[in-house]
Amino acid sequence: MLTFLVLILILSVLVIAHEFGHFYIAKRNNVRVEEFGWGIPPRLWGKQIGETFYSINWLPFGGFVKLTGEDFEGVETSKLSDPRSFRSKTPRQRMAILIAGVVMNVLLAVLLYSGLFLITGFKTMTLPMFFDYKFKFGAVEKLNTVVGGFADNSPSKSAGIEVGESILEVENVPVYSSDDIKAVLASKNGEKVSVLLMDIRKMSRPVRSVKVEVKANEEGKVLLGVMLTPAFRLNYSGDNLTKFTAGLVHTYNMGVYSVNTLAELFSSAIATRDMTTVSESISGPVGISSAITSILSYSGSEVLIGLIDLTALLSISLAIMNILPFPALDGGRLFFVLIESLRGKKISEEIEGYIHRWGMLFLLGLLILITIKDVRNIF
Repeated sequence: MLTFLVLILILSVLVIAHEFGHFYIAKRNNVRVEEFGWGIPPRLWGKQIGETFYSINWLPFGGFVKLTGEDFEGVETSKLSDPRSFRSKTPRQRMAILIAGVVMNVLLAVLLYSGLFLITGFKTMTLPMFFDYKFKFGAVEKLNTVVGGFADNSPSKSAGIEVGESILEVENVPVYSSDDIKAVLASKNGEKVSVLLMDIRKMSRPVRSVKVEVKANEEGKVLLGVMLTPAFRLNYSGDNLTKFTAGLVHTYNMGVYSVNTLAELFSSAIATRDMTTVSESISGPVGISSAITSILSYSGSEVLIGLIDLTALLSISLAIMNILPFPALDGGRLFFVLIESLRGKKISEEIEGYIHRWGMLFLLGLLILITIKDVRNIF
């Protein structure tokens, strides 16, 4: 229940910030805002304040801003010619309104990260590094021995080692790669070895030691039975200027890193003709709920730090997703306005409406598939 409430709170913050961007810039450009709604209809409660109707709806996911003349179907001719209609505005004004939601999500991430760094001493949470990448800002602290999974019948899993822990030492010998671990284990067949672990999922990075009984496999190699993955965190505790701009530059770092990672995943999937990695890297509400549950298992300030970091990262992800030139998204609508400004005349509203309608159906179908995948991963 707590996980569900936190999920609703996070999604509400993200969506309200996004829709407020559209709302504010629409008002600034003298476009009539007919309704500002939180959640998805049917309506639970609403009140008319001035010319705008503010509503709370039954399904607590998402939100919307209804502008006069924005829809493509069922719009009265009088609304199309209304000087306060969305479609009566210049391409530049409409572009500003469409991009405002994305800008608000970016600003929200900057604000959240700025507050987070005051708590963490200007250090980030530790994140997986899927591909080699050079960050433009901040000092990178990289780990190459983070447990990302387990082999079948893994002795490490049986000993209680968890995904997200980094192996620091084996038998009191510091290790920095899988080769280091193999070198230490080479003569330990059948023995119980001590493994020093650091939990990088938490900001405090607590350390613990476990005993793992290792045995040689069919090839005669003594292994821990873990799959290692690199991870990183960024440190912005340099001079005062670095600290002052930490929230802004980290938002930039994470935005560009996310886009780069997504591009690499799709490139790899196309090259191998296997979309498994891409599908496993994308999560919906169920996947987010799983991450929230994990964070809520922490204690003290770790919970607050984890939730702020997750919300900021989701805000960046929402901004990136919405700016994509895909039908029904802000970026898709922006694409049509850009074409209009280049052509000097509007594209057929019937054609554009048809494209956006099918784009929305595709996105809903994709969300259903992602939700099914997330549920299967849990069970």
